[in-house]
Amino acid sequence: MNRLPNRRRAAAATALLALFTAGCSHRAVAVCSGAIPIGEQVRRIRLVVENGTIDIAVPESAATSDVVAFQGGVRMDATSDEGLVALRQVPPGLTGAPDPADPTVLVVRTPARPAGVTGMIAFEGGIRVPAELPLDVEVRENGHVTMVGRRAASEVHTRRGDLRFEDCRGGVTATTGHGVLIAFGHHGDLDVQSKHGDMQAFFDEVGEKILLSTGKGTIQCHVPAGGGYEVSAHAEIGRIGTDFDLESRTVGDGGYGAAVNGRVGDGRTKVILRTASGHISLVPRKS
Repeated sequence: MNRLPNRRRAAAATALLALFTAGCSHRAVAVCSGAIPIGEQVRRIRLVVENGTIDIAVPESAATSDVVAFQGGVRMDATSDEGLVALRQVPPGLTGAPDPADPTVLVVRTPARPAGVTGMIAFEGGIRVPAELPLDVEVRENGHVTMVGRRAASEVHTRRGDLRFEDCRGGVTATTGHGVLIAFGHHGDLDVQSKHGDMQAFFDEVGEKILLSTGKGTIQCHVPAGGGYEVSAHAEIGRIGTDFDLESRTVGDGGYGAAVNGRVGDGRTKVILRTASGHISLVPRKS
């Protein structure tokens, strides 16, 4: 599940992309795979993506735990034949180099559109990163991000795209301008903010803080039944439902909003839930 595509899957994806773009003279696809060595001095990995759909998983074995492995495809869209020629000259694989300002950070980049070329280049595929190394993901334009099996702190920022986190630990901080969040089997802190999009989070174990905030969308937060929570939930337009012994009160002009504030147990975990337009539910998960 959520594994790096094998060669057959990559070839099939390329064939589908080629079929989809058939007859369009300004589009092209290319497959790529490879591995970027992680030096002994590296303590953090930063992944910089211009556009793409990124699946981040853990190494298949200890033998590949000292590299960032990748496999997938690159889609190129240009507005002219000349632009497509320029995009084709961009190497399709990922590149990596130490951050000049901090050599303990390995900066890995997906292909990017050359300056002065009108069009788009996007990487779509899987990347395997050691689970114990902190990871920053920056999608500068549009892109969906999936992360599985993380064991260190992770940050994800995309201008527009969906977020999916599975069995992640060590804390996750993320933002998206427009996209859906799904997190399940989560352990530890979770801080996700979106301008537009629904959110679903299922915790196996909570940390010190849960913050889920969306400009427009419904929030569903499922937490362990036996935990202690300091709850602050607010819907400017919408309703709040909870199975905890907490009171939901009507707020705002016209009574269109709702708020819940209170403590469950020792209140060890701060739970902050916000939506400008949408409903909120805070549900205890029973083991």
